[in-house]
Amino acid sequence: MVVINASPLIYLAKINRLDLLTKVFDTIQIAPEVKRECIDAGKRKNYPDAYRIEKFLLEGRIRVHSLSKEALVRAEELANLFKIDIGEAQSIILAKEKKEAQILVDQTHAREAAKFMEIRPRGTLNIILTLVEHSLISTEEAIHLVNALIESNFYISVKIYQKFLEFLKQK
Repeated sequence: MVVINASPLIYLAKINRLDLLTKVFDTIQIAPEVKRECIDAGKRKNYPDAYRIEKFLLEGRIRVHSLSKEALVRAEELANLFKIDIGEAQSIILAKEKKEAQILVDQTHAREAAKFMEIRPRGTLNIILTLVEHSLISTEEAIHLVNALIESNFYISVKIYQKFLEFLKQK
């Protein structure tokens, strides 16, 4: 199982590759605010990725977990402390409550908050690297996927992109 924040969901949906998540994780968990950000707000703006994420939810491949009032308060405090959005904070609190060792989150401040909560942050690129490591996709497909993410406005620095390519060369 894994808790995932909005960014990896949205960008994998933008390139129509949410299926990659189910190759690595049997259960994908999201916080209520992540559903609102990814599906509800996206559908109001008629974003195709919102409908793709909703389809995964309706198929049972994504589960929304509610948070207690106390957990919602902790999420607000975490969001204020680390200057992250409430979806990221709820995701981190959910991962902590579910005793998950890792969380899928891309934003730097959210990654720092996860570390503070003793949860190992992983991002969208890590999903792709994991697929390569387990021979579920080729290095060529991995490069294609990252390029597609970048074309859909996924931000990665040149330095991270170079490290990603170097890592793939070692495989």
